[in-house]
Amino acid sequence: MKDSTSRSKSKLALKKLSRLNILLAEDNLLNIKLITVLFAQYGITIQVAVNGMDAVEKIKSNNFDLVLMDMEMPVMNGYLATAMIRTELKNDIPIIALTANALPGEKEKCLQLGMNGYVSKPIDAGNLFNTIYKLTSKIVFTKRPVKNSQTVTVASDKVCNLDYLMGATHGNKKIINNIVAVFFKETRKELIFLNDAIKKTNYPVISDISHKIKSAFSILGISVLEPVFKEMEQLSSSTSSIGNIELLNRRVNFVFNQAKKEMMLEN
Repeated sequence: MKDSTSRSKSKLALKKLSRLNILLAEDNLLNIKLITVLFAQYGITIQVAVNGMDAVEKIKSNNFDLVLMDMEMPVMNGYLATAMIRTELKNDIPIIALTANALPGEKEKCLQLGMNGYVSKPIDAGNLFNTIYKLTSKIVFTKRPVKNSQTVTVASDKVCNLDYLMGATHGNKKIINNIVAVFFKETRKELIFLNDAIKKTNYPVISDISHKIKSAFSILGISVLEPVFKEMEQLSSSTSSIGNIELLNRRVNFVFNQAKKEMMLEN
């Protein structure tokens, strides 16, 4: 009886969520693709704003039910966009912060700005949908289970771990391949920008890019680079020796190429 009740609540939750008009404010194409796929699996469509200013303008002219707000975006970040929505537009639309920033106090900072929820990257679909549902309905959303048979065991000598993608897409190989292709295409561009910024000793750009792409690498389960990006951000914020950053960047490029070879062998 309990399982039957949970399933009926889950179906009701999904039906109600599919009627929501949701705005995603995000500039990273890989994250846009992943989140769009996650929602599409449940029959939910979303609109996209490519930065905070775009989000504010879209909210002015559309009646959205909820906003998923990335914190780090060009033109206007999520912090400023939220402040404008609350103070200038005087709009109390539910806003959920999406961030790869795991610094202490980040969640509290977002909530103090007027956001209603907080979800860290890489996105956990169950957590995201549960947060959305709690903000839009009194019925508790039941997280859709992931079949154990879909879990991928990755050898210890590999840099990629597709467990997250397998769970998020419920083992849909076509969708996974699509997301992986977008990852390599977009991340390659970011690495070119990063290489150029290092050559020019442009510390602010180095910090921005290293923060931006670390969530992309985590989507493919490339956890070996997590401390590398963290150190690169710290070094660039303190304008330390560019030589140390160059060494870290070599490691990033090496792992990126290794991951690409792994994925080619998988297919």
